[in-house]
Amino acid sequence: MNNFKKHIPITILIIFHLVGLIGFLYFPEVFKKLSPVNLLLSTALILFTSKQAHIRFYANMIVISVLGFFIEVIGVKTGFIFGSYHYGTAMGIKILAVPLLIGLNWSISLYITSQFCKFKNEILNAIFGAFLMTFLDFFIEQSASKLDFWYWENNHIPIQNYIAWFLISFILNLIFQKEINQTGNKTAKAYYLIEITFFSILFLLF
Repeated sequence: MNNFKKHIPITILIIFHLVGLIGFLYFPEVFKKLSPVNLLLSTALILFTSKQAHIRFYANMIVISVLGFFIEVIGVKTGFIFGSYHYGTAMGIKILAVPLLIGLNWSISLYITSQFCKFKNEILNAIFGAFLMTFLDFFIEQSASKLDFWYWENNHIPIQNYIAWFLISFILNLIFQKEINQTGNKTAKAYYLIEITFFSILFLLF
């Protein structure tokens, strides 16, 4: 029974994404509006299973969210960081032309990828974490405009975007990874793999 309970959060995440996958394929206009709900519910499950009771963990997650949000604000306003792009409406409420949930996406992405970084060297952990974050972004980018997440100028994803993602992710990992990666979280690991699978299938079928 205890083993069954341990797998309930992962099972729920799989169900979320299976429903979302079917929804995007057959009822895209309806399910585009539900993207924030999926992100919030998934984040709640991941944080619940993190078994982190210390306020310092959540403080660091909030700081990462704020930094990620303002990095995106600069990126949207200037085009200097990632390239020229703008956000659609699917990610919910926007401030300064950037959805508030984008900050949360940065922090939860950093957290789930940090779960795979178990090298003894902090630099290697930061490099690997940055690679995993950029790898995930690559798959999300392929369907982002179809899902009304964000749109690139001339519908072209610049290589600059991936370079910037890696460099920023590396810096954030170097600063915060040790702070947020104190305990193992199988649900967080599963979520990363589910996200890769989800966006890979969307890329192929949507």
